[in-house]
Amino acid sequence: MGQALHSVTGTSAGFYRLLNLSRLPAKDGQGIHNEAYLYHDDHAVIVSWHSSTVDSRLHYGCLVAVRGMPRNPHRRQQEPVPIAGLILLDKPLAAPNLFHTIPPTWVRERAPVAAAARLWEGLSRPFQHLLNAVLWEAGRFQRFVTGPASLSEPCRGPGGNFRQAVAAATEARQLMQGMPDVSMPVVIMAALLTAIGKADDYRFKDRRYVLTERGYWVGGPTTILEWLAVARSKVIVPEAQYLALVHALVAARGQVEDRRSIEATVLAVATRMSQEPGMLDMRFPKGD
Repeated sequence: MGQALHSVTGTSAGFYRLLNLSRLPAKDGQGIHNEAYLYHDDHAVIVSWHSSTVDSRLHYGCLVAVRGMPRNPHRRQQEPVPIAGLILLDKPLAAPNLFHTIPPTWVRERAPVAAAARLWEGLSRPFQHLLNAVLWEAGRFQRFVTGPASLSEPCRGPGGNFRQAVAAATEARQLMQGMPDVSMPVVIMAALLTAIGKADDYRFKDRRYVLTERGYWVGGPTTILEWLAVARSKVIVPEAQYLALVHALVAARGQVEDRRSIEATVLAVATRMSQEPGMLDMRFPKGD
């Protein structure tokens, strides 16, 4: 699908995040006129198409592919670009790098976004698919990249959780240089997942972030294990890799210390380093 789309659009995206969708009665009174804004780092586009009915499955933030992009280059320069329709990508795929679909309205600073995309590229194929399965639901992904890491400084503001996650994974990757016996994909994956679990810990209410019931009673470390179990039922991950990942997540936070893997130790150190005062601003200066 991606190669076919590239051949008619000039972009290698193949998939987009739907950020705006309007539906109006067609001018001839027959069917629906649809218009949508689609985002990918490589190619953002406004498209329009005609449909006989409303596709209620399409919603803000969902992932879609374009069907029937015009081959005529002049028609592709129109705004909106006329297409045959959108294909909802409702099941997690291994190939898309979801970090290329984070719009500036979600994360203004683009340095951590670019760093996250590079980290995803460094994962093993099964872990790429597993991470996509965890983040495929648009609301969860948006909460992960826009929410705080905690209600205290320095990560209490919007996007603090995402910036800290990328900083921890980046620190872990640097710590592992020259350590050939350490699984880099396990540590990077665990560093990102540790923060992803906090996505439902906080909600923005009355112009400030507050702790949710899930955040109070369950907490991110347990939430991510729930989400991982569900995601694993949708993808194929070798047992050894999955167990190493779950162990790193559990042992890095101080449990089973008598049998902590090297990956869990590196993750614990990198997480502490990313939480040091000033570390986030040094790693990802505001405005980048």
